Amino acid sequence: MASLSLDLPFMDRAHEQFTALLKRVDEAGDAELPAAWQRVVDLAAQTFAREDEWMQATRFSCRKDHTLQHRVVLEVMREGIVQAREGQLLQVRQMSWQFRDWYLKHVQSMDAALALHLRGARFEPANWGDEGGRGEARVRVSS
Repeated sequence: MASLSLDLPFMDRAHEQFTALLKRVDEAGDAELPAAWQRVVDLAAQTFAREDEWMQATRFSCRKDHTLQHRVVLEVMREGIVQAREGQLLQVRQMSWQFRDWYLKHVQSMDAALALHLRGARFEPANWGDEGGRGEARVRVSS
């Protein structure tokens, strides 16, 4: 994927995780594809929820549009889980590529604006969580 770095380590880690999981989806055989896609969807749900908390905690002005994108895309991704279980694997592979395209644009627009806002607010999460990014998102906003 093109550069996803926003020079904000706690956001960049999630972007790196998405890239790695999407690569696993690409490399997955048919038997492994449903589980690989499930991991992408799980990470999306966790990451989007965490970002939504950050936006609310820092009163990000574009929060409604950003959160709406998260909700809509996550719902479509969850449909991919159903398709994978039903054996519609080509559709899931296509969805993975579509998600990749959307995600790149999302990071370079919505997430870039959020990163700029978080830097300006001197925001740092108190606890990012474990390597898998599944920790409780505690927010610390310094003034």
